[in-house]
Amino acid sequence: MNFSPPLYRASLIERTAGVLIDACLESGRIVTAYCPNDTRLKGLSAPQTEIWLAFDGARDKKLGFRWELAQSGGALVGVDLDIQTALVLEAINGGTLYELSGYRSISPAPDEVALDLMMLPADARYPECFAAIAPVYAKKGVDLMYPDAVYTASRHVLNGLEAVLNQGGRAVLLLIAQRIDCLGVKADWMADGDYIAALKNLCDKGLEIICCGCTVSVHGIWISARLPFSF
Repeated sequence: MNFSPPLYRASLIERTAGVLIDACLESGRIVTAYCPNDTRLKGLSAPQTEIWLAFDGARDKKLGFRWELAQSGGALVGVDLDIQTALVLEAINGGTLYELSGYRSISPAPDEVALDLMMLPADARYPECFAAIAPVYAKKGVDLMYPDAVYTASRHVLNGLEAVLNQGGRAVLLLIAQRIDCLGVKADWMADGDYIAALKNLCDKGLEIICCGCTVSVHGIWISARLPFSF
């Protein structure tokens, strides 16, 4: 996925609210930007972090800047959760996410199932597939930790995945790391042990976890790697 050029380099002043940040552009101008990410963004939201902003004044004249990238340990990390589904669809259609290829159609999942994608098989003998997409950011050593906190929405997602399995469908949890500076993803029992225990139980019932890393630059971001997941 290509960014609409150019991106503006800036320094993060502070995250003022869940969806807002203050930043200082290279010109010295202070701006308020939209933060399309409601996670804790551990390691990415400290004051003076080098970040990149997109601008679309036609979209919102008062809040035209949008936070896209952050620098972490010399690597670029994407922070925009609004593009996650588009990244996944691009990877499926391009063959990178081959585990989800071969379906007749891919569409947003119905709201009542609390999941992201519904995939219908070309052959009716095979089950429908439902996928949930979740971000991974917190880094510890060479690995990413999942989750990074307790999130109520995560429980609803697990309930939706469990319902799919109980009905004989294929259920997939896609963990998307918008970064490439890691070797794998580990379950963080300390962050939310109850959630991880429930997740492990669903894996025993057939849930698939697919972790993907992304190549990130100021020009764009693309799913490009598989990351092993371990409990």
